[in-house]
Amino acid sequence: MKDQMAEARARLQASIDGLERRMKMDANDLEYETHLRQKRQLQQILDRLKEQAE
Repeated sequence: MKDQMAEARARLQASIDGLERRMKMDANDLEYETHLRQKRQLQQILDRLKEQAE
């Protein structure tokens, strides 16, 4: 179970990192805002998972 949680957290973090990279390259505000919203949602999920693990 802990391995699965660790893998899930790692995948979430990788998704967040990928969105951050894309945000730096986004050409327009709509794409940036979309990626920013997705990043915030994933970060909230990751934070909740970390809190549950403690």
